[in-house]
Amino acid sequence: MQKKWIIAGLVAALAAAAQAHEGGHDGHGAHAPPAGHEATPAGPTPIATGNGGAYYGAPMPKSDALAIADVARAPDAHTAAPQAFKGRITEVCQNKGCWMVLEDGGAYARVFMSGHSFSVPKDARNQAIVYGKLSVKQLDAKEIEHLASEGSTPQQQELQIDATSVWIAGG
Repeated sequence: MQKKWIIAGLVAALAAAAQAHEGGHDGHGAHAPPAGHEATPAGPTPIATGNGGAYYGAPMPKSDALAIADVARAPDAHTAAPQAFKGRITEVCQNKGCWMVLEDGGAYARVFMSGHSFSVPKDARNQAIVYGKLSVKQLDAKEIEHLASEGSTPQQQELQIDATSVWIAGG
C-alpha cells in the first residue's frame, strides 16, 4: 500500500516539474503537448471544428478579429491585452508546427503556439484567426538563424503573437 503512495507522489512530482518547464519560443526540446493535442502522422488533432474550419489550442474567446495589416500600422496600440487577429498563413514551422506566419496586406506577424502547448498542421496555408497577446520583437542573430533552420525567412524586427487559440479555415 505504501508503494502505491510513493509511486503516486513521484508521478505527481514529475507532472508538476513538466508543467513548470514552460520555456520561451527559442527551442524545440521535449515539449509534450497536453492530452488531446498530440501530433499524429496526419498532423495535430483539432480540439473542435466549426465555422468552416478547425480549432487548435484552447477554446477561442468570442472576439472581433483585427487584420494584421491594420495592427501593423500602430502595433503599440494593440499590445496591452490578448485579442483576436486574422490573416493568411504563409509559413509554418516544419519541425513541430509550433509557429506560423500570418500575412495581410503586405504586413506579417509570427504566431507562436503558447508555451509549445499545441501545434498546427505543417501544411496549413489558409485564412486563420488567432487569439493571443501581440508584441513587437527585435530578433538577434541566433533567433534569426534558428527560425531560418525551421524553414522561415525572418526579419530583424517582427510582430509576434503568443497564441492560446487558433482557428484555420478548411483545417
